[in-house]
Amino acid sequence: MAKTDVLIDQKGVSRQFTEEQQSVLKAMDKWIEAVTTTDPETVAKLYAKDAVFWGTVSPFVRTTPEGTKNYFEHFMGLEKLNAIYYKPMVRVYGDIAVNSGYYTFYYEKDGKMMSIPARYTFVYRKDGDGEWYIIDHHSSAVPRNE
Repeated sequence: MAKTDVLIDQKGVSRQFTEEQQSVLKAMDKWIEAVTTTDPETVAKLYAKDAVFWGTVSPFVRTTPEGTKNYFEHFMGLEKLNAIYYKPMVRVYGDIAVNSGYYTFYYEKDGKMMSIPARYTFVYRKDGDGEWYIIDHHSSAVPRNE
């Protein structure tokens, strides 16, 4: 069994994660950073060529790298886009890993800060280069509690 370390996620919650789980969370950190600070091409490269992607703010599934890039061209156009994730639940099964949890996207619209709280599931496959690539990503806005 891999060494277990304490990881404090972006909401300050301490959890025990194995080294393999931590490597999955590093892939998530890389995704968050890419979505909020780079460009759609960089984000799309984090997905496997055969990935399936259901975006948070779209009714359409993306099944090609071009479709994924197109989604992020629009999504990353939100002004002052930022995001945090929290309560990650990471399971690793050999070269496949699943990370489910919550994230909230923040952006500015008409001078006002807006938020999109959502829940996510990322499924990763570790390639021969030792990197985790997203093979399935489903995100949906958290329903309002009315």
